[in-house]
Amino acid sequence: MNLRKKLFTIFGGLALLALASGGVTVWAIAKWHDSEDKLRNHYQRSLLLQQLRADTFRAFKEVPDAVTGDDPNSRQEFIEYLKPANEDFRRWAKLADTVAEKQQVQQIRNAYEILVKIANKAFDLVEAGRRKEAFMLMEGRLEDNDFRLFEDLTTQAVASDKQIRALITGQTQRTRQTAQLVLIISAFGILSLVFLLFAYLAADLFAPLRETEKALNDVARGDLQRRLDEERKDEFGTVASAFNRMTAAIAQREQVIGLTAFPALEADGRKEKDLHNMPSRLTLHTLVSQLRSRVSRLHNNQTDGNVAVAVEQEQELIGQMDQLLQAVARVTEFGFPLDLNLARTDIRALLYDVLLRFHDDFVRRGISFDLQIAPEVNYAVVDRLKLREALGELVSNALSALPELGGRIGIRSSLNTKTDTTELLIEVADDGTGSEQRLINRAFATFEDDRKQRPSVGLKLTKAIVEQHGGHLMIDSEPGLGTYVQIRLPWRVD
Repeated sequence: MNLRKKLFTIFGGLALLALASGGVTVWAIAKWHDSEDKLRNHYQRSLLLQQLRADTFRAFKEVPDAVTGDDPNSRQEFIEYLKPANEDFRRWAKLADTVAEKQQVQQIRNAYEILVKIANKAFDLVEAGRRKEAFMLMEGRLEDNDFRLFEDLTTQAVASDKQIRALITGQTQRTRQTAQLVLIISAFGILSLVFLLFAYLAADLFAPLRETEKALNDVARGDLQRRLDEERKDEFGTVASAFNRMTAAIAQREQVIGLTAFPALEADGRKEKDLHNMPSRLTLHTLVSQLRSRVSRLHNNQTDGNVAVAVEQEQELIGQMDQLLQAVARVTEFGFPLDLNLARTDIRALLYDVLLRFHDDFVRRGISFDLQIAPEVNYAVVDRLKLREALGELVSNALSALPELGGRIGIRSSLNTKTDTTELLIEVADDGTGSEQRLINRAFATFEDDRKQRPSVGLKLTKAIVEQHGGHLMIDSEPGLGTYVQIRLPWRVD
């Protein structure tokens, strides 16, 4: 799993646990508020019902007073006492939420209205002078049946509210316990993920970063053999692979500029130290020192009259001066290190510029050339000077392979869209002598002349320039049939 997925997984888990904790907290608060509202409503219902019973008892106490004749204003007081009872009844009925509570309200309402109806009937009998009938109505029905039913229903309602409050209290307690449990689990999960994140950052992030920093410092101190572990399958593995490719490329280019193809030199009958792994500046200093030594010995032999030794030393001196010239050419043309100066370049103009450099040779030797540039090839981001030198080297090699008179050279440029990324193709071909593949491989290090092997900056630096652009150089040659060279570069336009 790569770093992005690991981090997303950990932070996603933290986010989910945080959301779960927040959700449970909100749910617990909502349930608590709901429970508090229900408890408050049922407490209020119980209080209103108790007040309703008290007002009703006090109002109906006026009925016996009216029947016995003790209070002539009993009916008026009865009506006055029922006014607050009616208001309490309305408020109590409004707090009914469930179907059972609404049915309970309706039953008590019916019993209450029956009580009021019987009481008014008793007052009517008293006012009509029929006290005996009023007394029998009060004793036989009002007190024994209807009032007892009203009392039983209200008592049941109070007990029901008390049970409901107990249930609500229990639910509130369970909600609190559930919320506490979930929050504890969430807190434990968050702490576990935080510790996991710290361990992951320490082992999988900070440690590779420290190793990469150390490797970069080693390379900065000149250790081009430094490598990172590429076994990881995440982004650090990709970075390590790119780092290893970079250091290998730097080492290769340092060898190119460091004159890696120079043979071992002989002095005083023994082999001098091989220049194969020397840095470029040290190589130059070594060559200059050896050159001074050979010039001094040549001067001494000529003074002493030792002609044969002087001639031999003169040949060695000439060969070493050739090496020094090659070193100076690399320094002046490519510098230290071989860095790219990328800029938006007109590829068409670049190709015409390369051919114009050899125009006089084409005319003098009667060489025909063919230039084909696809319409879509225009501007690309490259190092113009280095790419021009690389193409010039290929054209120069093609000229060397042609006879003194005649021959053909072709240059073609197009875009290759058959791969995942678009590539700029530049092809150079000639119908010269050609060469075997093993000799082509040797040409990346040296070239042959009539005297001996001498170093060349040509094809090896051409390949280095192409690869530094992120491209690929391919050479296909057949003896007697000619040579075909293909350069593939990533197509970058900005």
